[in-house]
Amino acid sequence: MDHPLVQRMATACRNRRYDPENTAFLRINSINMADNYDDYSREELIRELRLRDRRPRFGLVWERKEIEHEKAVNDDFIALDFDPALSCGEAPYRNLIIEGDNFDALRYLRMTHAGKIKCIYIDPPYNTGNRDFIYNDRFVDKEDAYRHSKWLEFMYRRLQLARELLAEDGVIFVSIDDNEVFNLAPLMNQVFGELNFIATVIWQKVFSPKNTAMHFSDDHEYVLVYAINRDVWRPNAIP
Repeated sequence: MDHPLVQRMATACRNRRYDPENTAFLRINSINMADNYDDYSREELIRELRLRDRRPRFGLVWERKEIEHEKAVNDDFIALDFDPALSCGEAPYRNLIIEGDNFDALRYLRMTHAGKIKCIYIDPPYNTGNRDFIYNDRFVDKEDAYRHSKWLEFMYRRLQLARELLAEDGVIFVSIDDNEVFNLAPLMNQVFGELNFIATVIWQKVFSPKNTAMHFSDDHEYVLVYAINRDVWRPNAIP
């Protein structure tokens, strides 16, 4: 490297004897070591861009290419069948209960309610590995090497749709426990934006500590709260 300052530093380092009459004073200064892309050929620029695309970005990364594609994620047309026997009152109905795959339900609601929903609360599978999470019609157990990646892919697809339903002053609440809370938080940042994080609400689910716990008694769960726009959303205070 032929930068003059670097040469002076190298010369000073080679001088092992300290001589007060022969001492170089060096002031720290930043040196721009960036490549001069103007001198790159087309092939070199393409190679650099490909290398840059392969570098991991900051944020949550999961094995999307390695896991099996979720069968529920498709382009099938979604239609709902009205069941008058299970319905109450007369049309037009103010409330809806939709039975079926949640991904399909969200896709249908996107056609009718996009940008209109004020509040969403979801209680997703906690992915404990104890037959509480189904991916492609199979339970995901603790031994599954892609257990967390399958859950993240499952959640990512549905959170994207949920985001499209929310109004400008809308908010989403997501219940979760220790199994996935530290994966869910960066996923929520990715979908809704870190600047739209509102709070992590901790609630006590049991009031008698478990004396049988190996380490600590598991007494709490969480609710992650994100707004579409935190500058617009305001909670309705309890009187």
